[in-house]
Amino acid sequence: RCGHDVIWNAAIMEKFRRFWLDFEQDVVFGSGLCESLRHLSQRWSAIVGGSVGLRTINERINQLEPLLEQAHREPIEDVPAVVQWDGIWLTLQTQNETEKRDSRKRRRKERKGKRVVVLVALGFWNDGTGRREILDWEMASSEDQPSWEKLVHRLWERGVRPEKGLQMVVRDGGGGLGGALALVYGSSVLDPRCLFHKLRNVADKCREDLKGEAKKEQRKQLLEQATEIYQAESAFQAYLRVIVWATTWREQARHPRWRL
Repeated sequence: RCGHDVIWNAAIMEKFRRFWLDFEQDVVFGSGLCESLRHLSQRWSAIVGGSVGLRTINERINQLEPLLEQAHREPIEDVPAVVQWDGIWLTLQTQNETEKRDSRKRRRKERKGKRVVVLVALGFWNDGTGRREILDWEMASSEDQPSWEKLVHRLWERGVRPEKGLQMVVRDGGGGLGGALALVYGSSVLDPRCLFHKLRNVADKCREDLKGEAKKEQRKQLLEQATEIYQAESAFQAYLRVIVWATTWREQARHPRWRL
């Protein structure tokens, strides 16, 4: 006997168990989407036909904390060829000491939204499988250089280095991230700008007088033709496509504030 536990899911046992794997997965997913414990409790109380306490839900969420710490420390053995860096802004719900009465006259702490950014490193492998995976992340209050340095340094320590397979880092034009990457990697890896951000900036300058489907269709055509520029097989071919693209869209997508 090996002495290890074996996961065995038997359908006949499901009706005798109050919570199953779908409950635990939903609690974790809902917590990640900033759902309140009370909302999760109400939903699952209706599903199981009985009361699901806040403590029960909170215990399952707290079980993830050691796993999260482990995820930030484990060495990365299979290093991707490309790492894309970006910040995702969201609103985090927090509560303060001020109390108010809810609709049922109960005393509750007031909640307010706080803007935070999740700094993310996304790895891409060039082995033909299309594999991509989030390598690490960091919560921060801004995208300044010290915030990015914490994440970049940690990935360096975990093994994401040129000598282990890293070839390129992709980013937007933010100065904080650029400074952090230059400090850690220097000129040892390629450092192009993210084409998605470039093309999005171009599309955002599209004419504002169009609305609805008309604007959506023009934006789609503009982006498709702009994307073809980066798919050129030579610099000269890209140059010709830029001329054609600019000639085509100079009048069609002119921004109201543009001036010759």
